[in-house]
Amino acid sequence: MSKKPATSFQPTHCLQFGLKIAEQANKRVTSVRCNFCAFFGRAKVKASDKHASEKRQRSSRNDTKYWTSFVPQNYRSHHESQHANPWAEYSVLSNEEKRMHFDGKANRANTLHRYLVLESDLLTFHVSAPIVDVIIVDLFFRPDEVFVDFDDDVDDGGAAVAIAKKAAAKAK
Repeated sequence: MSKKPATSFQPTHCLQFGLKIAEQANKRVTSVRCNFCAFFGRAKVKASDKHASEKRQRSSRNDTKYWTSFVPQNYRSHHESQHANPWAEYSVLSNEEKRMHFDGKANRANTLHRYLVLESDLLTFHVSAPIVDVIIVDLFFRPDEVFVDFDDDVDDGGAAVAIAKKAAAKAK
């Protein structure tokens, strides 16, 4: 009994399923990647999800899906389970809108979202006191910019300006 021949790559699948050619050998496509994974990441499976018993959350953060077998049902199944909302929005777009859908979007590999689980990872910054002093005191409370309250009705002959300059000189 012979095996079924592998499904060959169809260029129209790139646009239809939001894929990108990842590897070629001898002008033949050998691998494609999921653009939804690359730009939006995969859905995180939680214990309360109805499919939690079927799939578990992976510890790896390199979550981009690649295919070497080009079966449309595999693409569709992956998109429905991992990218339900973006896939639903993408599938109703016209071909012209699909061509431009991923243009200008930052690849997830170039952002912190690839390395952090924003719901659970905690960022802690330790900032030394001199840095805080420079940022807060020198930038926000500049001694050379003294604000003086005065009424527009009162003409003090520039006394307020003179007092402000004197205070700034003392501060230096």
